[in-house]
Amino acid sequence: MAQVGHASTVLALGLAVALAAWAPLEGRYRWRLRFLPPARWLAAALFGAVTVAVAILVHALFTDDFSFRYVASQSSRYMPIPYKISALWSGQEGSLLFWLWLLSGYTAAVAFTARQAVPTLLPYALGTLGGVAAFFALQVAVVASPFAVLPDPPSDGRGMNPLLQNPWMVSHPLTLYLGYVGMAVPFAFAVAALWTRNAGDAWIRVTRRWTLLAWLFLSIGILIGARWAYTELGWGGVWAWDPVENAALMPWLLATAFIHSSLVQEKRGMLKRWNVGLAVFIFLLTIFGTFITRSGIFSSVHAFITSPTSPWFLGFLGLVLAATAYLLIDRAPLLADERRPESAFSKETGFLLNNLLLAGLTFAVFWGTILPLVTPLFGVQVSVGPPFFNWVGVPLFFAMMVLMGVAPVLAWRRASWPRVRQMLALPTLGALALAVALFALGLREVPIVAGFAIAFFVATATLADVAAAYAARVAATGDRSLRGFWQMLNRNPRRYGGYVVHLGVVLVMIGLTGMYGYQQVEAVGLAPGESYTMGGFTITYHGLGERISEGVPAVYADLTVSRDGQVVGRLQPERRFYPGFAETMGATPEVAMLTSWSRDLYVVLGGWEGETAGFEFYLNPMVAWVWVGGYLLVAGTLFSLWPRPAMASVRARVMAELAELEYDYRVGKIGAADYARLRQGLVAAAAAALSGWSEAERRVAAEIDALAQAGAGPRVPAP
Repeated sequence: MAQVGHASTVLALGLAVALAAWAPLEGRYRWRLRFLPPARWLAAALFGAVTVAVAILVHALFTDDFSFRYVASQSSRYMPIPYKISALWSGQEGSLLFWLWLLSGYTAAVAFTARQAVPTLLPYALGTLGGVAAFFALQVAVVASPFAVLPDPPSDGRGMNPLLQNPWMVSHPLTLYLGYVGMAVPFAFAVAALWTRNAGDAWIRVTRRWTLLAWLFLSIGILIGARWAYTELGWGGVWAWDPVENAALMPWLLATAFIHSSLVQEKRGMLKRWNVGLAVFIFLLTIFGTFITRSGIFSSVHAFITSPTSPWFLGFLGLVLAATAYLLIDRAPLLADERRPESAFSKETGFLLNNLLLAGLTFAVFWGTILPLVTPLFGVQVSVGPPFFNWVGVPLFFAMMVLMGVAPVLAWRRASWPRVRQMLALPTLGALALAVALFALGLREVPIVAGFAIAFFVATATLADVAAAYAARVAATGDRSLRGFWQMLNRNPRRYGGYVVHLGVVLVMIGLTGMYGYQQVEAVGLAPGESYTMGGFTITYHGLGERISEGVPAVYADLTVSRDGQVVGRLQPERRFYPGFAETMGATPEVAMLTSWSRDLYVVLGGWEGETAGFEFYLNPMVAWVWVGGYLLVAGTLFSLWPRPAMASVRARVMAELAELEYDYRVGKIGAADYARLRQGLVAAAAAALSGWSEAERRVAAEIDALAQAGAGPRVPAP
């Protein structure tokens, strides 16, 4: 079976090279080559070949076939089935194969779904994806094959790293890889646009949903990784500015900027250079992150050991950087913006400032990550830790949050300052009042007070904008039903889904501010029967015990937690002795927690002597808000992504823009003169685009006309 798996990877390498070479030829000489198989079938065959290889490796893991060197190093007979699945990507060779599988899946999906949308760009995008797949196929077929065999197989394997044997770690790499690999799609179409000198909006429109999907997976992966670190590492935190953590954060930051600026290009024909550059650098950062993970140049709980793949990744990174730099410089005149901002006080300017802040934060994280590698070249050793990232990142993040609160009340092209000032007055006064109240209650730390105040400002400004739009709709239609409110949200999913995401970020900010601002940590030694009081909780230690946890020998401590004389929970933190790892890593901690909306009681068993045990007690305020904010972020993204066939046509988009303009005018975001000019152009576009309206479109047009009556604007032409 190992030979078949290896043959499949070699076949995948050949198919990837063929796709990279053939797809651009098909794009250039389509009519001459139309009698040959299209490139999309090469993409499908590539996915099939890699799927066979993955299936063989999974079968070997499930059947404990330790003749595979990879299976012997990453699995063992005692490991539960979920961890045998995650063993597929827990080791270096398997993770590269898994990466190639996801990339080939994305390539096949793009090949069969984007045929009609961008026929001129698709062959070149497939060629780019084929080139990237060829690099990864080379790694698994030649450099680091997961199908190497052992001449004398052991009776049992070593097993997976104990830190990875956690339920959260089953899904964390999966979602993170889906996000990482998914960022290759906008990169491929950006390269295709440069290659074909087609600098229009077609590549932006076709990649918007792919980018948002990859961003969603990357967000989920980061959140799950934070949850894994919190529950598994026994340090009481969710983020440590670890180099590999930073490697996941940097493409997420730039992808966030890209999602916003691509909207500006779609609506206003602006920020073209930004968007192409962002798509390229997001992909480069995913390759850089992969290099960090596999090079061994950083010490990280996430990283693999030094391997022969790292020089290849460094070379590939340089090749991609050189090729894309040439294309960007050569095609720079084609990327000129169609128009310039009409006002410094507009949504376009707000998005541009947001991009600058996100890019600045990304650079700060990048520089802080690589600085320990750069300074030895000059004879100096510099260590960069959380204080640096907090000192640089927190002000930039606060500035982005303020913009997040201001952006909803801004209009495209030019906003009405009196109305914006009026809409922001209450959130601003409320935030100032909250800051004063917190100061009066004894909070003296400026960053913490500022964090809570800014979170309040963003939440209230966002909700106020939704309320103002709904009030305008009710005033025009008289419909106060929940169905009407849902229709308003559903007609502009990008705006209102984005608002939900913003509220999720607010909750995450509140949780992190509370946790890191007021975390309490105590190291305590207790004998059986002794108690310790912390934050209103009385923790009583009853003694140690031994048991088998998930097939692993463990020592646990038995604790009860009381509050006001009432027992509120029982905690049993453990130390597990994983076979093959306990001798080198020592006993692995398994924390125990008592969670609530307000705070977590987090307990780590440090060690013991006889029956006396040492504990680390953490009282972490508001951690639950981080997880709830993450759920809200996911929900908002899914709302934006959810397929809406009725909104896919050109005329549906024109109707949505008309409705958005009417709401903005009715709530006072733009002045009468700008409203009349903009509406005139949109009505003309509607007259050209709309023919044979559906019943749903008639209802939307009637609602828009009702909204327009107060403004005396031109009516939408009847069918």
